[in-house]
Amino acid sequence: MVRKVVLICLFYLSSSIILGMDLVCSIDKELNTTTISSLEDYRNKAVEICLRCEGGECELKSWPSESFNEGNICKALFCTASKVSRVFKLPEGARPGRSVISFDYFISENGKIKGVEIVKVMGSMNNRQAYKYITSFAKKTYFEPLSIKGKKYRISNLSGEVIATIGKPDELDKYTSPTKGIWTDKD
Repeated sequence: MVRKVVLICLFYLSSSIILGMDLVCSIDKELNTTTISSLEDYRNKAVEICLRCEGGECELKSWPSESFNEGNICKALFCTASKVSRVFKLPEGARPGRSVISFDYFISENGKIKGVEIVKVMGSMNNRQAYKYITSFAKKTYFEPLSIKGKKYRISNLSGEVIATIGKPDELDKYTSPTKGIWTDKD
């Protein structure tokens, strides 16, 4: 059994080094105003390094794990919001607790989050509630549109992950498992 686990871990580590590291973008992080004012200059210098563009779409390139810092720079330049929503509508029927929501999406030519698809939800929300939470949050979150040589591009094939917290701090403690370090959805 231990041998199988070690082999699986080695396969995972070697495949991430060979295939590259996919970046998870944070839609709840915001660029500072200094970076926003210089963003177009930074992007023009990094577009060929960070993106693979075809037609009207661009994708972030994968990075080998030893190039983690370069990947983070690309992530900051191309999939970090310039304005993050601080208000969102609570999904109907959502119970107090925490949820980790993994999802796929793209940034439209106008800088809006579109095409949200929930990949995985762990915690107090179900998939429908997680979708409502992310799309509500996305309505007022804005990215600087990607423009290369005067043409606007969509940034596709992005992955995101957020930790959604619903309820008051004293309510949340009873939904957190102290021994396993994971969230539960028990009543």
